[in-house]
Amino acid sequence: MTARLSLTALAAGALVFVAACGGTTSGTARPAAEPTETGSSATSAPTTASSAAGVALSGVDPCSLVATKEAGDLGAVNPKRQTVGTADTCQWRIGDTGFSIAVRTNLGLEEVQASGGQITEIKVGDRPAKQVSGRSSGGCMVTLGVTSSSRVDVLSIPVAGGDGCPLALQVAGMVEPKLP
Repeated sequence: MTARLSLTALAAGALVFVAACGGTTSGTARPAAEPTETGSSATSAPTTASSAAGVALSGVDPCSLVATKEAGDLGAVNPKRQTVGTADTCQWRIGDTGFSIAVRTNLGLEEVQASGGQITEIKVGDRPAKQVSGRSSGGCMVTLGVTSSSRVDVLSIPVAGGDGCPLALQVAGMVEPKLP
């Protein structure tokens, strides 16, 4: 019963933490097709770096960002994929705790919010990233920037009194080389 309660608390905390890290995006709306001089429409919208990255990440299964062997080495089991807000997420259980990965195609690194913790700019591999730590839950999020409008969040919520950052950083190190 304790494991079920802890896992439920982990899932609820992860959902709140991931949902709270969202933000609004700014920009200018553009039509998908512009009329040409002959009156017909173009067949596609112009491609920009941010729209290309969103498309590249939109097909990424967050559960595939940690290999089965890597998950096993961590003691992680039962990956569960779901949508939380605008993020495609995957959660793993490790005993009474675990971690989750959220693929965000509409929010970049600059939209990371502290949510009661403190943000530190870091690098994971050669990739710019941010670490959100110091929350009362002990939860830690490492966000990997992909483009100005896309990112991948790695969240770890430890057992009571623990620090989630070592696990979040370790998982982020596994995820980073698999990103576009």
